[in-house]
Amino acid sequence: MAIKALKQSISISEVQKMIHLWKKRGVNDPTITKLLDLYLGIPAYMDHQGIYPLCNFYDLRLSLRFSYTSTLITAVTNCRSFGMVWDETHTKIIAFYSPLWYRKEKENPGETPHDPAPKTPQNAAHDPAFYNNNILYHTDNIYPPEDSRKGGPAGKEAGTPERTTPSPSPATDFFHRLNTTPEEKQRVLVPLINHIAADHHYTRPRALQALVILVNQFLIPYFDSDPRFSRNSHVGRIIWLQNLMKTRHGQSLTEQALARLGSELNKDLEEKRRKLREFRPVSPFEWKNPEKGIRYYDDPIDGKVEIPDNAPPRPAETAIWNVLSGEWIDTGKLPADN
Repeated sequence: MAIKALKQSISISEVQKMIHLWKKRGVNDPTITKLLDLYLGIPAYMDHQGIYPLCNFYDLRLSLRFSYTSTLITAVTNCRSFGMVWDETHTKIIAFYSPLWYRKEKENPGETPHDPAPKTPQNAAHDPAFYNNNILYHTDNIYPPEDSRKGGPAGKEAGTPERTTPSPSPATDFFHRLNTTPEEKQRVLVPLINHIAADHHYTRPRALQALVILVNQFLIPYFDSDPRFSRNSHVGRIIWLQNLMKTRHGQSLTEQALARLGSELNKDLEEKRRKLREFRPVSPFEWKNPEKGIRYYDDPIDGKVEIPDNAPPRPAETAIWNVLSGEWIDTGKLPADN
C-alpha cells in the first residue's frame, strides 16, 4: 500500500515563512529547493512510517544531487525542520523525517519535529535493532558510575564500608540526574548540543565534546559557587539552567568552553605531531608514520621525501635518496647550509 502524506496541503505563507527561516540559518538557495523536496515528501525513499532511513541516504543524495551524503545530512540538520533519529553509540544520524509524513505508531509514540528536542520514533527501519527509542548522549566525566545513587548518600549501599570518595556537589548531582534521565536529557541537554552544532557549524560529536567541557569546567563550578542553587528544587534548577543559557553570561560561558575545546584539540594535534616526529625505528635521520608504515625525511627543496621500504637506513642527515640509482648519496650539506 502506497504511503500518503498526513497533510495534503500547506499554505503559501507557511512555505514562505519556512524558507525565510532556513535562510536565516545559513541555508543557501540551491539547498533550500532540495530541502523543500524532502520536506514536502519523496515517498520512494521512505519506509512505512514516513521516515527516510539510513539505507536510503545514498540514493537520496544522488537523486537530489548533493555532493556528498554528509552534505545532505548537514543541510537537514542545520535547517532544524526535520525530526532526527540519532545512533546512541556513534552519535550520528541514522534516519530523519518530515512532520508532514511521519506516522506515530500507537505502541511507540514519537514527538513531531516542532519540539526543540524531539523524541525519536521507534522501529524506524527494516532492522529495528539498529535504532534507538530515544536520543541518548554520554556526557562523560560528569559523575562517576561508582557513585550512582544506590540507596545511601554518595551512592553508598547499606552495610558497605565507608568510602573515601567525596560526595558529589549539588551541581554535579544535578547534571548526573539530567544525563541519566532520557526524557530530561532530551529536553534540557540535547537542545544545548543542537545550538552548539548549528550556531558554530560543528559536527555532532564535536558539539558533544563542547558540551562536556561546558558542563564540567564552567556550569558545575558556576552553580556550586551560588548557595541558592542547593536550596532549589530539581525543576527550579532546570529553569535556572535554561534561563542562564539565554543570557549573555551563559553565551560567554559557552564561548569559553568552545575556546578551551579548540585549545585542547590543538594540544592533542601538536602531541600527535610530536610523537610522529619522534618515531624513528629505522634510522635517527629519518621518520616513519606508525599508522601508514611510510618512511620519509625532510628535504629543503623537495619537502617531505618518501623512502622505499627496501631502502637501507638513511646514513646521515645530509644524505638524499637517489631515485635513479636506488641508493643514498651524502651531499655533505645540511639544510641550513643551503
